[in-house]
Amino acid sequence: MSKKVKRLFEQFQPTSYRLELTPDSKKMIFNGTVAIRGRKVGPPSQRITLHSKNLVVTSAKITKHDKKGDKGIKSSRVNLHRNFDELRLHSNEKIFPGEYTLEISFIGKISKAMQGIYPCFTKKGGHEDIIIATQFESHHAREVFPCIDEPEAKATFDLSLITPEGLTVLSNTPAKYKKTKGALTQTSFETTPIMSTYLLAFVIGNLHYEEVKSRHGVTVRTWAHINQPKSHLKYAAREAADILDFFTDYFGVPYPLKKLDQMALPDFDSAAMENWGLVTYREMVLLFDPKNSSVSSEQFASLVIAHELSHQWFGNLVTMKWWDDLWLNESFAGLMEHIAPAELHPDWHQWEMYALGDIALITSRDVYKDIQPVGVDVDDPDLIETLFDPAIVYAKGARLIKMLREYIGEEAFRKGLRAYFIQHDHANATRHDLWRVLGKVSEKNIESFMTPWLTQPGMPVLHVSQNGKSLKVVQERFLLDGQADSTLWPIPFLANQQTETDMLSNKSMNLVLPDEKFILLNQNASGQYLTHYTEPEHRAYLANALANQAISTEARINILNDIYMLARHGDSSLVDALVVVSQLSDEPRDSVWGMMVRTIASASQLTEGNEQSEKDIKKLKVKLAEDWYKKLGRNNKTGDDPNDKLLRHTVIALMIGGENEDSIKRAMAQYKKSKSLKELPAELRATILGAVVRYGPKNEWQKLLNAYEHESPELQQDICTALSLAKDPIAVKAILKKALGPKGFVRPQDVMRWLALFLRNKYSRAIAWEYMEKNWNWLEETLSASKSFDYLPTYCASVISTEKWAKKYKEFFVSKKQIKALSRNIAIGIADINARVAWRKRDEANIKQWLNNKTG
Repeated sequence: MSKKVKRLFEQFQPTSYRLELTPDSKKMIFNGTVAIRGRKVGPPSQRITLHSKNLVVTSAKITKHDKKGDKGIKSSRVNLHRNFDELRLHSNEKIFPGEYTLEISFIGKISKAMQGIYPCFTKKGGHEDIIIATQFESHHAREVFPCIDEPEAKATFDLSLITPEGLTVLSNTPAKYKKTKGALTQTSFETTPIMSTYLLAFVIGNLHYEEVKSRHGVTVRTWAHINQPKSHLKYAAREAADILDFFTDYFGVPYPLKKLDQMALPDFDSAAMENWGLVTYREMVLLFDPKNSSVSSEQFASLVIAHELSHQWFGNLVTMKWWDDLWLNESFAGLMEHIAPAELHPDWHQWEMYALGDIALITSRDVYKDIQPVGVDVDDPDLIETLFDPAIVYAKGARLIKMLREYIGEEAFRKGLRAYFIQHDHANATRHDLWRVLGKVSEKNIESFMTPWLTQPGMPVLHVSQNGKSLKVVQERFLLDGQADSTLWPIPFLANQQTETDMLSNKSMNLVLPDEKFILLNQNASGQYLTHYTEPEHRAYLANALANQAISTEARINILNDIYMLARHGDSSLVDALVVVSQLSDEPRDSVWGMMVRTIASASQLTEGNEQSEKDIKKLKVKLAEDWYKKLGRNNKTGDDPNDKLLRHTVIALMIGGENEDSIKRAMAQYKKSKSLKELPAELRATILGAVVRYGPKNEWQKLLNAYEHESPELQQDICTALSLAKDPIAVKAILKKALGPKGFVRPQDVMRWLALFLRNKYSRAIAWEYMEKNWNWLEETLSASKSFDYLPTYCASVISTEKWAKKYKEFFVSKKQIKALSRNIAIGIADINARVAWRKRDEANIKQWLNNKTG
């Protein structure tokens, strides 16, 4: 039976914490004391209950505050009881509503699970050093000090840390004072703003930084361990200052802290965490070699930084009341992460990147019966971590907000956000509060528009039939694992021409258009729906517009995605998508090529094991890419814009994947010529190394494997990508044995990536799967606390297209359904596999024939 969430805030409401901690990284423990001032609410009782997990409480005292002074309920009269992750302070006297201070002493463990207080390990020259860091989201503050660990329980924090002398100590606010006594230093920090427990953070270690002053006067510093070159911190510091200024202007509400620190951590479960004033990141996000950085890495860093800094308003300044409105944090940050770079880096064409990355992610996942809605009710604390679904809560939620923004207009959107921040400044809010202000400024019923999108799982498809000026539009739920149900959404047309009404709220509608020009719905890819144009002439018109770039890049990406998803559903064949893609060799935008490559990859997956089709697909890759390969060359040129650099990489990867001799030869030459891996051009490095592993000297992979541990995080990622392309079973076994496991050199944060990539490669899949089965206990122990653990069944399912492998998946994962974090994604994984196996059965012969006719 699942545990039900009890809101402890309903019986005690903290207003301030005075917290002192003494971490000991040698013994991996910490000692602490906390004084929590707050208000007892509700009926009189003989206990106050706090959250506390894995802490040994050594003493506790309750003191009542009244108008005449403080009346103590002495510690001898307080009994301590534990229940799951709760600490109950029982008194022999009645505790009436009023002001109290709870004083508690405790001991805890420094965890290696990358939550609570945990160690990060870094090596240089054989010497290992430790950074002590924290991760409290979603509900891990209780593992460090007794508290009310709920978003609504906002309070101020006065933190003191006692640490070895000489270490840098950071927290949310600047240090107020330091006192050194012997070998220890006490650092006390300024009082934080009122905030939720999950936003408290600190970092302790041998650190250095790069500093930039924002235009609005905020001190912005990017920190890393002294092992990392200081010059590699400059890009992230400058970018953060610019983004912070942008959001200050965009929201019309100032950033409320004096400083913003960004910390690059060697070990970190997520990409980043928005702790107020001390944002923590994986090293690979923040560290850049200024002499050799890639456009794609810079874009990723800016996106993550923008996401986290938007949280300083969405989430930190105004916080959801409970986790069922997690999307209020993450969906808005998922949109803001694009809005800021789009303004600051117009040459990136950020909305193209959004269309490619987010839309493909959402529409590949939001198509199953068991998928969660964006807004999820949370009754079981064990399931809070599973809410952080990147495709739904982050990407889909962001697309819904983008759809809303386009529906009401930019001016009303910004005006509404500013009103929302001002009305709920340093407080909590719900979705209804936001809809109220946006409805007022836009004069539209935002509540009725957004509620179905947030509360109903899944997404619709619009069947569009146009005959001259006559237009018929029909909606139904788009499902890959069953028949469409009766769910309806209010769907904005977001069309390229004026229509009688701008929205479909019923099952179907007939419209009369002003002229016979073919309509294009969802022209900026903002709408959370697919479009099925039922008439062949309509589809031919759009295919021609694609080939001639007569419509926007975002529209081209969206149409290609629609065609692809309709083929998955069986409304058409993947051949239809391949026909369109084969006509796009002149396409100039790399983001569109990303969707073209996705279609070709599906052709590979649905014909996997057929040697002739494999040869035909290689020919198709070369045929599509060869003209751009000749035009762009292999090296960056003066005057190249970001798209040139990204497209150059894409076409080189296609040429190498197509086994073009010239491209492979040149990749080998670049590799041999370079004195170190760092010298290889950053944008092409993973592709060059992949060519070496696939086509180079037999044992060259061993050099890369040996180099991995000593290289930068970005280079490690490139090496992992390359090694995962190995074809030799002996090599694959040796790589996995050395890289993973208790004695492996791969950090726990990166284990999932290694597994996912080796499962994707048909030559290494069986070996990686066997490794997963044999080492499941280690995997579960290593990853179970991770936010990404629940995605493991999804990664495994995504590579399967045969009944043989489907049976293997079910035999292994069905027995794991009792693991709460995995249960939903195992069910979705089975649905995903069944849909793909069915797709292969109905489409494989068509694809093989088309490939042979096209390239034979």
